Amino acid sequence: MMKSNRASLVLFFVLAFLLPWIVWGTTIAQNRGILSFHIPQSLAFWVGLTVATFGTAALSGGTDALKDLLLRMVRVAVHPVWYIAALLLMPALAGIAIAVGAVSGTTYEFPARVTIGGVAGTLLFQWFFFLVTEETAWRGFALPRLQKRLSAGSAALLLGVIWGLWHLPLVFVAESFQSQIPFFGFLLAAVAMSVLTSFIFNNSRGSVFVAALFHAATDTTIGLSAVMTSGTTLFWIFVIVLLVAALLVWLVAGAKTLARGRDIAAARYCGAGSGLRLTGGTRTTAGSTASSSSAMR
Repeated sequence: MMKSNRASLVLFFVLAFLLPWIVWGTTIAQNRGILSFHIPQSLAFWVGLTVATFGTAALSGGTDALKDLLLRMVRVAVHPVWYIAALLLMPALAGIAIAVGAVSGTTYEFPARVTIGGVAGTLLFQWFFFLVTEETAWRGFALPRLQKRLSAGSAALLLGVIWGLWHLPLVFVAESFQSQIPFFGFLLAAVAMSVLTSFIFNNSRGSVFVAALFHAATDTTIGLSAVMTSGTTLFWIFVIVLLVAALLVWLVAGAKTLARGRDIAAARYCGAGSGLRLTGGTRTTAGSTASSSSAMR
């Protein structure tokens, strides 16, 4: 079992890149006539990323690390304001970008008729998808360990770059979202999104459940509004809006915690032997117990 936080992060990132990239690589190879088959792309998430996350957790921290991940996935006892923020922040930012585009003369036409049932169905599926795959990986495993070594702001920036670059092979997959937009802009958006997601994650006591809702609301908004695929001008306006929002969070919430000075112990990983163990909503240290059930923010 690995005792080093750095070693566990290195192993996780190696596997998180290697396994999904192998899956996406078969599609790229087939498109170029190198292979006659490809592995279904969705397995990069459902299998590749999940194996990297839970496999590294098991190897590096055993039962305690796996329990930490699972508790974060079901950490629902969070102040309602963070559910509202997770659900409505991205639609608001997309609306601002579209409004700025309209004022500047950018032509925009809402791409499709949207029904409440359709939006709800898409959102719920995406919520489950990101809960099981990406958010448990990036926010559930990686971010708490990065925040053990770095300030929350630095951890969010570093993870944002890594997260953005992780999508690089999809640029070469013709039908992918990333192949339709400037990748540098996507990378900037990923960094901004990482700061915003870390802000929500840290304020929701390290809840992957809430972070997954934010990711789901983001992808649902972008997909239904086509704010990133309705022309280059609107794309860049939206990226700038995301960057401005991330900067405001950075300045207002503070780079140290991205939580306005609140204790973010629950959003950091405290592995076996650290003297601190998370059990449900309670934080236990050697000789003292502090309930965090009343610290929902």
